[in-house]
Amino acid sequence: MSILSLHHGDHHVHGETPSLHPVRDFAADWLEATPAAILLRPVGAFLTEWVKATPVGILLQSRHR
Repeated sequence: MSILSLHHGDHHVHGETPSLHPVRDFAADWLEATPAAILLRPVGAFLTEWVKATPVGILLQSRHR
């Protein structure tokens, strides 16, 4: 016997109000569980750090300080 349970993340929404959009919540939970979404965070973090390490990224960081 298998039980389906969905993790309801915050989806960048703050507060404890119940959702009025169960279909949207289901779609967001489903997308978070796909292999592509699982890989997006580490790949995005890698690309962010890589851009920061380029000469242009270093120049932009130094101008913001």
